[in-house]
Amino acid sequence: MIKLIEDNNSIYAKIIRASNNYSNLEFFTNENDELQFGIINREKDYKTGAHYHNHIKNKCQKIDEILIILKGSARIDFYNDKGAYIKSTIIKANDAVIIYKGGHNIAHIEDTKFYVIKPGVYDKTTNETRIIGANNLDLIIEED
Repeated sequence: MIKLIEDNNSIYAKIIRASNNYSNLEFFTNENDELQFGIINREKDYKTGAHYHNHIKNKCQKIDEILIILKGSARIDFYNDKGAYIKSTIIKANDAVIIYKGGHNIAHIEDTKFYVIKPGVYDKTTNETRIIGANNLDLIIEED
């Protein structure tokens, strides 16, 4: 299942649940997104064929980051581009999250380990803006 985090007809994030049975090759991003993210599911002895990828210089402007949860669980709170709270969801081991825009907070429910993929070059002092007053909210936690 893919869950969309939306506000005013705009997609802020996609939650990709581990419980899905995905096909041989499935991308969760759109083909025109600068950063592509998908899953490959191949049978034993499958060969891709030798190849390399052409390096094309561009700047990623449509995806903030991708999280791949390896173990544990956490709650992600989502905010729109103006810092207004949208909703929260729980992520668990083997789920993935594509964050397209807006703000977010990650509250770890248990010890959590995850991969994070961000477009580079990343400078925390200039690439992040803190959302003031985000810690005193009445949370809306959506269950799947």
